Amino acid sequence: MSNKFTYQSDDYDRQSQRFVIPLYIKDELENYNFSSTGTLVRYREHHFIIFAAHALGSGIAIENICTFGIDGNFHQIMSFAIGYQVFEKEDIVIVDCFNQALENKNYFDLNVESMNGFDKKHFAWTGFPSSKCKSKKVHKSNSQEALKNKFVYIDENGNYFQNAKYFTIISKVIINNRVQMSGAYNREKVNLKYQGDVSMGPHPQGMSGGAMYFFSKNQILKENLDDTFRFAGIGIEYKKDNSIIGVPRLKIIELIEMFDNENPIKVSLVQDS
Repeated sequence: MSNKFTYQSDDYDRQSQRFVIPLYIKDELENYNFSSTGTLVRYREHHFIIFAAHALGSGIAIENICTFGIDGNFHQIMSFAIGYQVFEKEDIVIVDCFNQALENKNYFDLNVESMNGFDKKHFAWTGFPSSKCKSKKVHKSNSQEALKNKFVYIDENGNYFQNAKYFTIISKVIINNRVQMSGAYNREKVNLKYQGDVSMGPHPQGMSGGAMYFFSKNQILKENLDDTFRFAGIGIEYKKDNSIIGVPRLKIIELIEMFDNENPIKVSLVQDS
């Protein structure tokens, strides 16, 4: 492994990006194409992967939506799941993983509501822009070991993926109700945390499905992640007028409850003969 690898992130950002995962689509030739972002949440003791429904456009089957693991393999997200539901109107897909949580990842706790200690006037949107993806297409000829060596870096501080790099946008809250969460991101002449002033910031394409969240005042990492990051919604669109459009927390909870009511877990009791 190259010793030149540097992970440009402080402890706060290191934790914030663990709430999201990059998603890839397996095509008909069995190659993997970078798609968008998935967000990890927990609600009523279930673990969920949530992403934007438009990622399933052009007839893409959910069985072909994958994420990349530290083992060097692409894994179908449905291999972790007990069910899913697509909400086309809200542009949301909810994948129920029940009690299976992804290793070394963080989950927003949707059961927690208190906003004490949080900046209520701003939110962050974290995801994986296509522009920061080194290999947008990964050919099937690559072996598991080759992909692990190319895209996974492991040291005493943790595991890091080198193919898709996260990006975080900080925005003022413009709308936050039961239907919509919105903000703004002007790419021109922005100041980036690790690059300083740039003439043009990264385009958010690929960040759809990424987490929108409130953060602790002054963006300080606290002992408890639930006291540092509070789920606000799912970012689904960046418009030409620089507006960010998302589905808010209350709507996401409503959709999860609709999904649970329509797809109750069936328990079978087996009696000894």
